[in-house]
Amino acid sequence: MAKITLIALPYDSGRPEERMGRGPVHLLESGLAERLRENQHDVDVRAVRLSEAFYSEGQGLVALQNLAVPIVRDGIAGERRVLILSGNCGPAALSAAGALNPRTTGVVWFDAHADFNTPDTSASGFLDGMSLAILVGRCWPALAARFVGFEPIPETNIVLVGTRNPDSLEATALSQSAITIIAPTKMDALARAVEALSERTENFYVHLDVDVLDKSEGRANSYTSGGGISAHALYAALELLERSGRIRVAGITSYDPGCDHDGSISKIIENAATILVS
Repeated sequence: MAKITLIALPYDSGRPEERMGRGPVHLLESGLAERLRENQHDVDVRAVRLSEAFYSEGQGLVALQNLAVPIVRDGIAGERRVLILSGNCGPAALSAAGALNPRTTGVVWFDAHADFNTPDTSASGFLDGMSLAILVGRCWPALAARFVGFEPIPETNIVLVGTRNPDSLEATALSQSAITIIAPTKMDALARAVEALSERTENFYVHLDVDVLDKSEGRANSYTSGGGISAHALYAALELLERSGRIRVAGITSYDPGCDHDGSISKIIENAATILVS
């Protein structure tokens, strides 16, 4: 039996339960916690709610991170596996980073998008598309100074899995970084990357943006695209990571139930969550 802290951050760009912000609530209402309990796990569900106010995207990110980090820390201190359900990538990843030692933490980041833009390279200005760049200290230093317990994680400790078609300037930045990149067609390279990551880190944060899945598996959100990985390949990758014994915190992000018309992505998420906490 595993002890699990399940944290819901139901926000998209600072807005409650809109678009991908509906994902965490939908998953809980659909019985995710009950399914984990059926597997004899001790599940503590915690929902983070912001006060009723106007939040810019940056303000919302800071507020969510500040509220979530103490919960993540409590879970870790209680030797619980922490699973964060988040509308956006940033709140999940930056909350995990605020609770873990950045010098001894490895990050395995599954995402169709690199999230490696900066204000100078992003045509849209979408802050969540800069989440990984913030995590490694490439942008928004003044914003990052407001995060609880945050220090950038070294790029050598990042493995980016399943990304395709990054923006032009973003692709250049990635190619010049120390991040290990596993293309969707090269999933067999993940085992060696995880082995190397295990040699220089003590714990893992596993980040699953569900649009890493190929569109043939269903529509995870409005950014769903082709060229992604299959559900079978995802499960195999997560089982590999689980066997490492290094996962301390995991995040499942960017699920918009309004796009998941047949519920196929919801089922994949349930299966993925079961692997991550086993």
